[in-house]
Amino acid sequence: MPATLNVGEVERRSGTFAPTCLHLLGASSVTGGGGSNTFVRALAKRQTNLGWKSIVVLNQALGDCEAPSPLIASPLDVRMLPPVLGTGRKAYYARRPDAAPGVRELFAETTPAVVHFHTLGLAAGMLHLEAAKAIGARTVVTYHTGGISCPQTGLLENGFSPCDGRLEIARCTRCRLANRGMPVKLADLIARIEVGDGSGGDGTLIGRLISSRSMTKAFITSFQSAIELIDVFHIQSRWIADVLRRNGVPERKIAFVEMGVSQEPVAIGERKCETFTDARPLRLVFAGRCSDVKGIEAILGALRQIDQQAPISISLLGSGWNSEYGQRLLGPFAGDKRLRAPRVVAAEQMLHELVTHDACLVPSVCLETGPLAVYEAMAAGLPVIGSRLGGIAERIRDDVDGLLFPPGNATELAKTIEYVLAAPRELRRLRRNIRPQRTFDDMARELDAIYRGRN
Repeated sequence: MPATLNVGEVERRSGTFAPTCLHLLGASSVTGGGGSNTFVRALAKRQTNLGWKSIVVLNQALGDCEAPSPLIASPLDVRMLPPVLGTGRKAYYARRPDAAPGVRELFAETTPAVVHFHTLGLAAGMLHLEAAKAIGARTVVTYHTGGISCPQTGLLENGFSPCDGRLEIARCTRCRLANRGMPVKLADLIARIEVGDGSGGDGTLIGRLISSRSMTKAFITSFQSAIELIDVFHIQSRWIADVLRRNGVPERKIAFVEMGVSQEPVAIGERKCETFTDARPLRLVFAGRCSDVKGIEAILGALRQIDQQAPISISLLGSGWNSEYGQRLLGPFAGDKRLRAPRVVAAEQMLHELVTHDACLVPSVCLETGPLAVYEAMAAGLPVIGSRLGGIAERIRDDVDGLLFPPGNATELAKTIEYVLAAPRELRRLRRNIRPQRTFDDMARELDAIYRGRN
């Protein structure tokens, strides 16, 4: 591909007045409040004003008995592809199914100038990258999650410590096994055993264990191959650039475009509370899915350490609380009036919900790539109490417009909450220092330059 996209040539080739951008989610739905879905919906809607025709590409879920529909009822132009075929264990790690029905046909029909990947996996992986390059499309991958370059997906070494992201066969195999509960010393021993071709053995537990190293090797090989096919890695936090460089991604292929908020601005009134009381408690909020990487256990651990009579309320806004994990977390707090019942809030309504609170808790134990909760909280005038880690620490100025604490440290989080509880004036000081937030309009304009090869 040339450094700059020839849009005029694309228009002549496609017969349209606007170049086409395909957004590949590798999922069966674009609805819901997840960060990637919110990102794609907001970006695709804004691209029209920048001269693009945006199409969101989904994949029918394997086993779905309904026939795939070319167009789903949506404000967006959404296409549904049939399920990918041949998705065994080796295919999963190699990100190469046996076949991806409909992909080449869709690319031939739409002649996209850009194919924007929002994941790298079976339903949007090597076959899709190769098909995109075969028609001369520019390929962009947004690093939404660690799974882009991490076989364990969470960039948590041995399941606990933030990882530097360096891909090595033995190291990453040990990490995968340790993440599944195996003692680290035993995992390290198995990770050094070279057996077979990665076929997964006979499917038994022993067979899977001894082929773990081969699976890791397949993942690393696929990522190195993907680097050759990807024109731009779009990153939303600067720490990601270090991960990519450690794994051989050229500097010219890395583009930093920061996240923003997708909703319209909301009115933020002045909070004049001098003392928090039972009638006017400190109103904290956690906005995100119920997942072990989101650090929710630190919130609940902190709550255990704070006086039960303290005037605090914590709202839980997000999905996943009906899971076994979510119910296990909530069980010990049954009847605790400080913890409000979880509920799901539509992405478009999130700012309206946040603005009724005093501060937002973002206690993730993983390296957040583009922490939407931070942007939304600050757009609603809420100081963030967050982990000193990854994308959160990049955006929060500690003791200036928010407060940071060591990730996973419930005791330090409890102390921080008690601090703001006793000092409403300090909370107002942090709030006054919050800078105007970026929007998706800003992000869309900067991505437009990347699409056109001007980055």
